[in-house]
Amino acid sequence: MNEEMERGPMSSSQYTQLVQVQVPLDQAAEAFATRDASGRIPIILVPKQLNRVRNEVVAAGGILLVGAWVAGRLLDNPSLFWLALPIAVILIVIGVYRSFIVRIPEGVNGLLARGGRYSKTIGSGTHVIPPWIVVSHMVTRREIPFDVPVVDAPTRDNVRATVDTLVTFTINDPFRFVYSISADDFDQVFQATCQDELRSMVRQVDSEEVMDISQRDMSGFLADLNASVASYGVSVSKITIPFAQPLLEFVRSMEMVKLAIVQKKEQAEQQSLAKQRQADSEALMQQEVIARVQREREELQLQLQQAEMRQQVIELEAKAEAYRLAKMEERLKAYPLAAQYDWESAQLEVARALASNTRAVLQVGDASDISRAFVMGDLMRFPPPETSASPESVKPARSRRPAPKAKDQ
Repeated sequence: MNEEMERGPMSSSQYTQLVQVQVPLDQAAEAFATRDASGRIPIILVPKQLNRVRNEVVAAGGILLVGAWVAGRLLDNPSLFWLALPIAVILIVIGVYRSFIVRIPEGVNGLLARGGRYSKTIGSGTHVIPPWIVVSHMVTRREIPFDVPVVDAPTRDNVRATVDTLVTFTINDPFRFVYSISADDFDQVFQATCQDELRSMVRQVDSEEVMDISQRDMSGFLADLNASVASYGVSVSKITIPFAQPLLEFVRSMEMVKLAIVQKKEQAEQQSLAKQRQADSEALMQQEVIARVQREREELQLQLQQAEMRQQVIELEAKAEAYRLAKMEERLKAYPLAAQYDWESAQLEVARALASNTRAVLQVGDASDISRAFVMGDLMRFPPPETSASPESVKPARSRRPAPKAKDQ
């Protein structure tokens, strides 16, 4: 496939593209519609016989007339001559009359000449022309495609490129074309002119722009070609570039470079994606840390609030205790005997408990405590008689020691 790409543009220019043929005038229409072995259609036709008089028919009529006259003289029968005369005249008229009728095929111009000099150009159709005016050439009016391949044309950055161009032209002035140059010579001249203009155009572009050269403005190229071939009566109507590319090695290297760029871009995208994923992961971890810190902060604030509430409760309890003690102190100051009575009642309860427990061990502070303990024991065994004395009349003894403590043995 690569070899086909390298030699593809040259395959259409291994032979002469513009041909000229020589056929009888009555076969012109068929000749302009028939391709040769190489697929070429002629652009110029030269009649094989310029004299359009049917000499063989005229000669047959003359021979018939002379033969009839000779036979009549030899056979002494003049009627033979008069019998052959109408037939001979008919043959001669037919041979001469056909020479006045000239048929030019459709899409073709005919060049007339008289005495070897150009007379005029006639178009397609049937024309009545005297036999002394001959049709020297027939030139096609159709658009002619012409392939112009250029190989190893240097670009602006000195890279060899192959460009194949299809140039379409028409012959506007058949007289100037026919009498200025032949078809095969014009093939070489036009090929060289187009290649020179094409090389100049390729020289103005870089190697990377060669494949897009068909998108360039061809008006300058077209004007230069028309100026070069105007003297031949030819007008270039269209220029098409179906194939253009640098050398295969350069194309491969460019493909490798582009592939490397694409791979580098993909790698950069993958790295960017990995960085984005890492950034997302770090952002997620950061959010988790922030959420955990926020939760811990909220828990700490809740603990602080609970501590503050406990402190407030303790302060309230302390205030309540202080208030209670203050009230108790006020009550003690207001009712000192009642407090003494309460104290002695408590001691009496302790003594009763000790008395009921024979295994209890009593810890006392000094001797007065011992005596007081025996007294309290006697009182518990023998309760005193009821008296009418009020509690206020009894003054309890003051004690500097606390109530005795009982311990089980």
